[in-house]
Amino acid sequence: MRSTPLTAAGRPLATAILALPAIVTALASGAARLAERTPAQAAGPYAEKVEGTMITLEMMPVPAGTVQSASSRARVPAFWIMKTEVSWDAYDVYVFGLDRPRPGGPADAAARPSKPYVLPGDQFGHSGHPALGMTFQAAEQFAAWISSRTGRKYRLPTEAEWERACQAGASKPASPEAAWFRDNAGARTHKVATRAPDGIGLHDLLGNAGEWVLGADGPVVRGGAWNSPGEEVSCAARRKQTAAWNATDPNLPKSSWWLSDAPFVGFRLVREP
Repeated sequence: MRSTPLTAAGRPLATAILALPAIVTALASGAARLAERTPAQAAGPYAEKVEGTMITLEMMPVPAGTVQSASSRARVPAFWIMKTEVSWDAYDVYVFGLDRPRPGGPADAAARPSKPYVLPGDQFGHSGHPALGMTFQAAEQFAAWISSRTGRKYRLPTEAEWERACQAGASKPASPEAAWFRDNAGARTHKVATRAPDGIGLHDLLGNAGEWVLGADGPVVRGGAWNSPGEEVSCAARRKQTAAWNATDPNLPKSSWWLSDAPFVGFRLVREP
């Protein structure tokens, strides 16, 4: 009597062969789902329109890579980062509740900043300019608000992510063509994206407004700003908040939302794959 070849599971070989197309399809489907979970590895730029507002976030992919600092070396997974710093056009919606429903509508539980006496840097111009003078907490809450409105996870960059974006774009120390700084800014910010982009399409990563990031030692501001000397506008530029940044704030305790004397601090968001 002729025996029938068996697979390791004890099933006839012919049955296993017939099942191969289904197995291949399942593997392909699994690979597709994995790609959806890590799209920044292959996906390009995209625009996120925030429902109920006029806000559009332009996001650029940053490839995975290694960041080398003076004391450590870290592998940074791929992610997206905003093409520009957050502008007043977007931040005003959050600060002044321009997205809120009319009275009698659904309650809005989002934490919002106190209204500033004078918007930091308002004398520079407003529409199209980087939002300025918010605390690290305020920038974090803006990211949480954007996340709640879009259903995607937006947040402030880690310091390693910011450095990776700077290195990936091969951002050079300040030059008048690529950055706004003390020598060419005229003691003010300028509209975002009025200087040439870096190698991965980011504007003003250096200069114009310094950018909040989360470092190993807490919140820090990276990249230099409109009032920084040229030698302090680079991928290595780094500042910690001091008491001088809100010295004239009349509140006791000082505001957790605004830095009255820091019209050089802004931020941009990242999104995880």
